[in-house]
Amino acid sequence: MVLFFIFLFLTLASLGVSIYFSVKEVKNTVTKIQYKPTFIRLAICGGIYLVSMLVMFLAIYPMRNISPRGIDVTQAVFGSIFLAITTFVTIHTFILHYYAKHKDEKIDRILFITLMVTFPFLPLAFFLLTNGYADFLTYPLYKAIDFQKGFVTYEDDGGNIAFYALCILTGAVFVYLLCDHKMYLEYGKHGILESTFLVAFPAGIVGARLFYVLGVWEAEFAHREFWHVFDFTEGGLTILGGAAMGIVVGVAWFLWRNKKYSIWVAVDAIVPTILIAQAFGRWGNFFNCEVHGIAVSSSGWEWLPKLIFHNAQFSEHYGYAGDGQLYVPLFFIEGIINLFGFFVLAHLFGKKLLKHTEPGDLAFGYILWYGITRVMLEPLRADQYKMNTWSWYWSFVFVIAGTLAIVVNHLVRRYLRKKKEQFNYHKRSKIQGLIEMIIISVIGVALLISGIIIMASNEYTKEVLFKPFNVGLVLAFFGVTILLLLGISIPRFLDGQRAYQLEEEGHE
Repeated sequence: MVLFFIFLFLTLASLGVSIYFSVKEVKNTVTKIQYKPTFIRLAICGGIYLVSMLVMFLAIYPMRNISPRGIDVTQAVFGSIFLAITTFVTIHTFILHYYAKHKDEKIDRILFITLMVTFPFLPLAFFLLTNGYADFLTYPLYKAIDFQKGFVTYEDDGGNIAFYALCILTGAVFVYLLCDHKMYLEYGKHGILESTFLVAFPAGIVGARLFYVLGVWEAEFAHREFWHVFDFTEGGLTILGGAAMGIVVGVAWFLWRNKKYSIWVAVDAIVPTILIAQAFGRWGNFFNCEVHGIAVSSSGWEWLPKLIFHNAQFSEHYGYAGDGQLYVPLFFIEGIINLFGFFVLAHLFGKKLLKHTEPGDLAFGYILWYGITRVMLEPLRADQYKMNTWSWYWSFVFVIAGTLAIVVNHLVRRYLRKKKEQFNYHKRSKIQGLIEMIIISVIGVALLISGIIIMASNEYTKEVLFKPFNVGLVLAFFGVTILLLLGISIPRFLDGQRAYQLEEEGHE
C-alpha cells in the first residue's frame, strides 16, 4: 500500500509539473514557443509519469493479495504504458496546439495530427489496463463515495458523491472548455459563453427531468405525492428533454446577452459538442447500471472490455441477469456513437466539407444525428427505460426536424443571397446536383419500398421492439428522410443549368 501511494503521488506530481510548464509556455505572449527545451522538459516529466504509473498499477496486485495470471500482468503492464503515453501526449498536445499564441505552423500541424491520433486510443488503453484487474473485482462496481463508509454500491443507501454526477459534471466542464476555445479562435476572446453555460446547463437538467416526468406520469407519478417530481435523487432524466430545453434556453440567453457575436457561429460550436456531454452521461449510466438494453445471451459479447462485460450482467432495477446472459450495454454503444457523431459533425462537415455546409448546419445536424441514434437504440432498451412509446416517436420527430431544418436553412440562405445579388451560378453545380439527386433517389426509394413491403407483409405492433413491422417502419421512414434531401440537390442542379443558360446568353 505504501508503494502504491508513493508512486501515485509521483504520477500526479510529474503530470502536474509538466502541465505547469506547458501552461507557462503558452501564456508567453511575446515570443514564439521554444519547442526544443519545452519538449525536453516534457520528455523528462513524461518518463517519470510513465514509470510511476506502471509501478503504481502493478502494486495493486500485492496490495489486494491478488495472484494474477500471466495474461493479467501482461495486460496491466502494456495497458499502463499505453495509458501513460496516450494521456500524457493528449493533454500536452491539446494545450500546446489550442492555447499557444505564437506557434510554428509546421510543428503545430504535427501537434494537431498527434492529438487526433492519440485521443481515440485513450479508451483502448484504459480497457487494456482494466482487463488485467477486471476478473478480480466485485460486481456491480462501486457507484458512489460516502464520506463515512468510503466506496459504496447498491447494498448501501446512496452516497455523498455519485459517480454519475461526476460524469455529468466532467462532461459539462469539458464541453464548456472546448466551446470556449472555438469561440476564442473565431473572436480572439475567452469567456464569451460563460453566462450562457451557467444558464443553459441547469436549464438542460430541468428539461431532462420535465420530459421524464411527463413521459412516465401515469406509471410513476400520478399516484404519488407531488414533491416526488422534484426529487432528483430518485433518478429519472431524459436526454431528449435536456438537449431541447438546454438548446432553446441557451440560444435565447445568448441572443439577449451577446448581440455583437453571431448566433450561428455559437450554435455550430456548441450544439455538436452536446454529443460529448451525452457520452460522459452514458458512462454515468454505466456506474449506475441503468439505461441498459434487454437481457440477451452473453455469447457473442465476449469482445467487450471485461469491465463492461461483467458490470453489464447487473441491473439496478432487474438485479442479476440469468446464467449466460447480460443486459445489452447501451451506455457503451451510445457513448461510442455520440463521440463518432461529434467528429463527423465538427471535423468532417465542420472542416473538411465546410464549403458544402451553411451556418447552422452543424447544429441542425446534431438534432438529426441524435434522432437517428435514438430511433435505432430505443427498441433495444429494457422495458423499465422505455417511456411507453412516446420517447421513440419523439426520436422520429427529431430526425424529421433536423433534416427539414438543414434543407430549409440551405434554401433560405440561397434565396437571401439571390435577393442581395450575392449569388454566383456555377456550371459544375449541374453535375454535382445530378449525382446527388441520383444517389439520394436510389437510396431513398430503395429504403422506402423495402420498408413498405416489410410492413405490408407483417402485422402492426405497438411494442417498441425490433419486430418485422417496426423494422419496415424504420426503413420506410429513413427512406422518406433521405428523399427530403432532394430539397438541396435539386436547386443545386437547377443552378448549374442556369449557369449554362447565362453563358449562352452572354455569347449571343
